[in-house]
Amino acid sequence: MGSDQARDISRANRQATTALDNGYNQSQGYYDQAAGSYDPYVQTGQAANTFYGNALGLNGDEARAGAQNTITSDPLWSGQFAQDSNNVLKSMNARGLNGSGAAALAGQRQLYANYGNALDRYAGLGAQGLQATGAKAGVLQGQGDNAYGYGATKANQAIQYGNALAANRNTGLNNILGVLGTASRFVNPMNALSGGYTGTTAAQGGR
Repeated sequence: MGSDQARDISRANRQATTALDNGYNQSQGYYDQAAGSYDPYVQTGQAANTFYGNALGLNGDEARAGAQNTITSDPLWSGQFAQDSNNVLKSMNARGLNGSGAAALAGQRQLYANYGNALDRYAGLGAQGLQATGAKAGVLQGQGDNAYGYGATKANQAIQYGNALAANRNTGLNNILGVLGTASRFVNPMNALSGGYTGTTAAQGGR
């Protein structure tokens, strides 16, 4: 009986371990997939943030000059700036301010505005990357919690398995001790003196 129970306990433990391991491994794969889906946004955000810092001069004059050249050499940017500048000049001419200091100042302000708009796009990508980084960190934290829960469950399972085997062994031992105790009362003639049942007493009583 005890050996049968031990086998049942071991079989159940193996089944539970297999199910737990399969579930954990599968869930880890989903966590990896979810975290990886944020990588393009994280990488783009990091690149945009670096460029933004370069354009502001945070990484030295050479990096700043390179960032400025990247923006101003873009045909789309230069084309838009030329169009906006022409509109400013037309407005100045209409007011009779062509060639004046006011016209020069207006042209400079337009340059700042266009350049600032370009920088804003990089800043927006950097912010998007920051959000993606935070989201990915949440996934990785969940993955860590999942791993901790898996380890804790495995530890608890091992404890319960050990307790079940120990209880099964104790049950078997108690049964054996009970049988031995019954047998000793049956063959011990001293039990007859205390009113216990013995084979000898029963035989004499039969006569």
